[in-house]
Amino acid sequence: MINNTMKIALLLSIITAALSTTTTNAIRLHYNSSDTIHTLTNSSYPSHNIFISGGSTLQLLNGASITAPSSVDDGESAVRIDDATFIAVNGSIVGGADFGGIGVTISSSRDDTAEASFGSGMAVYGGDAARNKTTQGGDAVQVIHAGSKATFDGGTIVAGKGCSQEVCGVSNNGNAIKVIMGEVIVKGGMFDGDFYNLQGSILIYGCVEVRDGRIEGVLSDGSVIDVAYVGEEEQLEIVYDESVCPAAAPTIDDPTSGIESVRSFTFVLVSITTVSLAMAVCCL
Repeated sequence: MINNTMKIALLLSIITAALSTTTTNAIRLHYNSSDTIHTLTNSSYPSHNIFISGGSTLQLLNGASITAPSSVDDGESAVRIDDATFIAVNGSIVGGADFGGIGVTISSSRDDTAEASFGSGMAVYGGDAARNKTTQGGDAVQVIHAGSKATFDGGTIVAGKGCSQEVCGVSNNGNAIKVIMGEVIVKGGMFDGDFYNLQGSILIYGCVEVRDGRIEGVLSDGSVIDVAYVGEEEQLEIVYDESVCPAAAPTIDDPTSGIESVRSFTFVLVSITTVSLAMAVCCL
């Protein structure tokens, strides 16, 4: 039997949970037809989760923007690709705010593949954290299965920020790129956040080197990269491109070198003259 006190306590807990739950008008869009290439263009999609699956292809063009809802109950990723293709050419994607939502997730089943490509006109952001939900910022792009691949030809990729309030205590930013399994190819882009690699592979094109746990240099599109790398270096490969290396600084001659040469020549000339005069005097 539940007495009145327990009933009141239970009721209060239910009310408290209801009040603390964030409600959103989340909209889920599913693209699962492989018969046509779907396109999102010239539009804003606030509080949306986009799901691409079943071999379908979705293009993001002409500044279309997707922002995930601020509730984890509505899905963590603004865009999720499962056994499908996502071509992000021009636009923006933002992971769910407050709870550190993920911008884009690429996933594939055992016998299938999933691919996402990001062009120079794209911007992808992980969701920032808020102390009442999480202190961990969201990843901008994550690749989670062996048949999954993400290619970056350009764009801006920014990790979500951890909770910045003092009451949060220990707080961490998300990753610009997280690879659980699968493949990432980086040819260009501006990256703000770590590259995390658990059991996948990351291939980077450019005048780039790995030094003291950081990837530094110039990518093939001319963008400067300077990010922390978290993972085994054996799983990171650099395709060196000398053509984008910064030009070496011109050699500047020592301005005093000419003076020293003149001084040496003058000394020799004076010495020869002195000897000649001495011989002349001697022979008179």
